[in-house]
Amino acid sequence: MIPEYFDIHSHLTDSQYNTDREEILSRLDKTNTYTITIGTDIETSKQAVALADLNKNIYACIGVHPVDDMNQAFEMEKFESLANHPKVVSVGECGLDYFRLEGDLNSEKKRQKELFEKQIQFALTYDKPLMLHCRGVGAYEDTLDVLESYKKEFGEKIWGNAHFFAGGMEVGKRFLHIDFSLSFTGVVTFTHDYDEVIRMAPLSMLMSETDAPYVAPVPYRGKRNEPSYVSEVVKKIAEIRGENFEPVKQKLVENALKRFKISL
Repeated sequence: MIPEYFDIHSHLTDSQYNTDREEILSRLDKTNTYTITIGTDIETSKQAVALADLNKNIYACIGVHPVDDMNQAFEMEKFESLANHPKVVSVGECGLDYFRLEGDLNSEKKRQKELFEKQIQFALTYDKPLMLHCRGVGAYEDTLDVLESYKKEFGEKIWGNAHFFAGGMEVGKRFLHIDFSLSFTGVVTFTHDYDEVIRMAPLSMLMSETDAPYVAPVPYRGKRNEPSYVSEVVKKIAEIRGENFEPVKQKLVENALKRFKISL
């Protein structure tokens, strides 16, 4: 069955769902919504794979977030046992986060870059796209500098998605130029900050996400988010682009299946 909606980034292993996760999963089924649930360290990556293994409409992304746990390293041998699982479709969320830099800034940026590059190399080894996390002043530019260097060396073997895109036009164009799509969250339902980027990008390079349990879209703003709410993001993307809802909805699903090499 072709999904009605595809939320390409959620955190279904988050503790906020511990009391009613089955209800969340039930709503996924009822709305025919698929999602990729994201690991932020080895334990949540394992949990993401386990959840995906039990649910046909859930896929997994494995990796280490740049700042969720400053002491978390990317130990390749621990992730290798997960990488070949058929429901693992991406590596991340990985990248650079300068939002709350503290202490020795150069040392911290170096740590994050090394962590990021290990995951780029892992993605190359296992032929997986990257799920990027970029936040804070200069993070997009530094992330792109790293990726553009790898792109020159490895070409089409490097690709992925800029999760929760919150950059400007020039940053967006740089990502598109190296075959990184842009995904948008419920934020677009209550701000116009990214309208120009959404209109500028080819529809084939856009995707929808929730980042659940965070940033619920209107009309759920202020509540805990969940993947089935991604329909509101899709509606808003179509509205911003001035295009009919059904073709946009279908294309965003098609984009997700293609980008993450998902065969139903």
